[in-house]
This record gives sequence, C-alpha cells and structure tokens, in this order.
Amino acid sequence: MRANEKKYSIPDDWPFADARALFLEPDVRPADAPECDFKWEAPDVEGLVKFLVEEKHFNEDHVRTGAAKLDKNVKTAQQSRLEGFFKPIEKTAEEKANLKRKAEQKHDEKKKKQKQNAKEKKQAKAKPRAGA
Repeated sequence: MRANEKKYSIPDDWPFADARALFLEPDVRPADAPECDFKWEAPDVEGLVKFLVEEKHFNEDHVRTGAAKLDKNVKTAQQSRLEGFFKPIEKTAEEKANLKRKAEQKHDEKKKKQKQNAKEKKQAKAKPRAGA
C-alpha cells in the first residue's frame, strides 16, 4: 500500500479507465470548429440560480450579484480588471513600516556596494603597472 492510499480512500467504483482516457485523449477541437463559436451574451440568471443555488448550494444573493456584474459587463466593450471583483485589503501600519525598512536597507546596501566598487576602482588605478 502506497502512502497516498493511506491518506486518500479511492472508491471501489471509481472509473479508472474513463479518467485515464480523459487525460490521455482529451476532447480538443480547433478554434475554428463550429462548437467553438462562442458569443458573449447576457447571462441566463435563472439558469445560473437553478444550477448554482439549487444543485451546488451556493448563496443566492452572491449568485445574483455576480450575474448582475456579468450582465453589466456585457454592455461594455472593455474587460473588467481583476481588482473589480475583490476589495483590496489595506496594509497595517506594521506591514507598511516593514516594507519601508526593507526598502531603506536595500538602498543602504546599494550605496555601500557603490562605495566599495569606487574604492576598489581607485585602488586599482593607484597601483603601478608592471610593464611601465
């Protein structure tokens, strides 16, 4: 028995052959196939609610709100940005201070490295050349 078999139990009626065929021989079609002619249309809100709420037990308010966003975006020519679906979380004062401290450390390290390089360059120029 493998370690994964101890951790996960696989049902006896699992369709191994079908699962393997799905990965080895996926149903892939060319982009110009008639089945791939997709149209961006208004969402079927009631169909979404029936599937997501009744069958998959999603929150109906969330589904309807999401469908309203989809419906609104159908009318616009530009795709919405990802940030439009999520509320940004403000960084805490401590996180901001840490970021500032890290940036200052990076800046100081860069200055030190520049000074060291300049010093080495100056020393290299000051050394007499062997063939001169």
